[in-house]
Amino acid sequence: MSKTIISAALFASLAIGIAHADDATDLKRGKLLFIQCRACHDLQPDPAQKVGPNLNGIIGRKSASVEDFAYSPALTKASLVFDKATLDRWIEKPSALVPGNAMAFAGVASAEDRAALIKYIEKESAKR
Repeated sequence: MSKTIISAALFASLAIGIAHADDATDLKRGKLLFIQCRACHDLQPDPAQKVGPNLNGIIGRKSASVEDFAYSPALTKASLVFDKATLDRWIEKPSALVPGNAMAFAGVASAEDRAALIKYIEKESAKR
């Protein structure tokens, strides 16, 4: 093999390793950030009843769709689908996305923190 091919292969493997390290770091950061969420929300398929709705399977789910949860009229009327982009806007500032919703949460200003939190929620809330 030529030095160029070996160098390219080495660079590619290092880049993949760094990407995995970043994923692991993001997941750890997201898990830490979720501590502020878990007082009201759960990610498990069969959670204990909490103040907020269960977030299991939230990615791709319509807003105000968890059975037996009393949503605010504003969120019920919003007809959102929580894809990653919408979830990012929600986590940034729920009251800006849906004025009049009942969630007492100021939001997360940092785009990096929101991305880590969404990555963690996506991983942990996949329907089991």
